[in-house]
Amino acid sequence: MAEFTRRHFIQTGITGAIVASGGLSSLLAEPTMPLKVDTVDLGKTGLKVTRLAMGTGTNGWNHGSNQTRIGFEKFKLMVQAGFDRGIRFLDTADTYGSHSFVKEALKMRPREELTLMTKIWTENLDWHPLQPVDQTIERIRKELDTDYLDIVLLHCMTKTNWTDEKKRFMDGLSEAKSKGLIRKVGFSAHDFGALQAGISNDWPDVVLARINNKEIRMDGSPDKIMSLLEIACSKGKGVLGMKIFGCGGLLKEEERMASLNFVVKSKNVHAMTIGFEDALQVNDAVERLMSIVHPS
Repeated sequence: MAEFTRRHFIQTGITGAIVASGGLSSLLAEPTMPLKVDTVDLGKTGLKVTRLAMGTGTNGWNHGSNQTRIGFEKFKLMVQAGFDRGIRFLDTADTYGSHSFVKEALKMRPREELTLMTKIWTENLDWHPLQPVDQTIERIRKELDTDYLDIVLLHCMTKTNWTDEKKRFMDGLSEAKSKGLIRKVGFSAHDFGALQAGISNDWPDVVLARINNKEIRMDGSPDKIMSLLEIACSKGKGVLGMKIFGCGGLLKEEERMASLNFVVKSKNVHAMTIGFEDALQVNDAVERLMSIVHPS
């Protein structure tokens, strides 16, 4: 009987696999089920999350992103593919314009099964005026139709002194956390000094950092970023990685595998977020990721 890899099974489809393998009985004799993403502890935050999150902010700005531009129906098909592969982690942000899309995704699974992360902007923009933090959180909960948010980050910190400059936003998120509206708080960094400052501070529960093995769209060399993430882990913070594929800069198969290997095997990144745009991308990433986590 012909041998089938998991990817062949996915790409060929069940009907094709039955024909190629010589009939239903031979397929049932050696069932090949697609791998699913595992669940990990997000540092010492007390949250358990799937190792992979579905991002919704690829080229996201001005209330739009690649994920919103594909439309609701294609978005839901992509999300369903992620759910089928065990992903239960959704990553969005106030500036992506994807809250209404994620709201539809939340209807597809019981809310308690899912981890929902969003981010709030802290600078005034013509197309995104600032509101007090309590009003922002209330609006976002309504946009997502959820009673609580699992993780809320201060979005895109770029200054070394942000923990002083953004104190009122930090205090606002802490208050929402004390009320049970948010479970964990943190920040995303787009600057080495900002990343270092946030990791040194006790306030963030969660750190979202740009990390890959080629220093593409990152805030420092891979070794320097990893050194900071190791410190974050030692302090019990949850560490999330983004730009694993360099925001499209690492497209070759060997490049993607090398970056995934670098990030996963470092043990300094608990989970990662990737912006998928179709089911094939979801399946490919899951297969690659889990082949590293659980090599056969």
